[in-house]
Amino acid sequence: MSLNLEQVLGFKVRVTNILDVVTQGRIYSYNSTNNTLTLLVLKKPQQPHVFKIIKITFIKSLEVIGDKPLSSGMKRDPIKPVSVSIKRVENLLREKILQAREDDLIIGKGVTSEGQLVFNTLYKTVPETKWSGKSIVVLDEVEINPPYMIKNIKPLNAQDAKSLDLVQKIVGGAWKKMESERKGG
Repeated sequence: MSLNLEQVLGFKVRVTNILDVVTQGRIYSYNSTNNTLTLLVLKKPQQPHVFKIIKITFIKSLEVIGDKPLSSGMKRDPIKPVSVSIKRVENLLREKILQAREDDLIIGKGVTSEGQLVFNTLYKTVPETKWSGKSIVVLDEVEINPPYMIKNIKPLNAQDAKSLDLVQKIVGGAWKKMESERKGG
C-alpha cells in the first residue's frame, strides 16, 4: 500500500524513541532523503516554535493522540524567525572570551596537581592570587615556590607579616586536606 506522506502532516502524535524518551507534537515534515521526522513540539502561546528532529530508525513507537487534522496538509504559515540582537551576541561573546582568558590565568602551566590544589585553595580565599611561572604569588606580597609547602613560602617585602601568616594557614590547611584524602578520610 502506498502512503502519501502529505496526509500525515499535522497529526498530533506521541513518539517514543529507542531510549524510551517520549516526545509529543504535531508532525511538521518527513524527510525521506535522511529518514527524519520533524515534530512541531507543543508550545505555550507567545513562545518561539520548538522543533524536534527524530531519526526514523530511532523511533520505537508512534501513536496518534489527536483527531485527524481538518485539512489534508498542515497549515503552512511561514514561521517568522525571532529577531537576534547582534549587539547582545557580540557582548555575550566578548564576555565569554574574557571569562575564558581569566579562567586560563588560574591554571598553572607545568605544575603538579598538588601545586594546582594549593593555588585553587588560596584563590578561593584570596582572589588576588596568580601564577608567576611555576610560583604562586598572593596579594603581590607573598610567593610560594614548588613544591608549594609551608617551608616554601616567603614574603616579597619584609614587612608583610599579616598576609604571610594568612597564606601559611591556608597552605597548611590545603596540605592537611590532601593528606586526609590520600588516607581515605
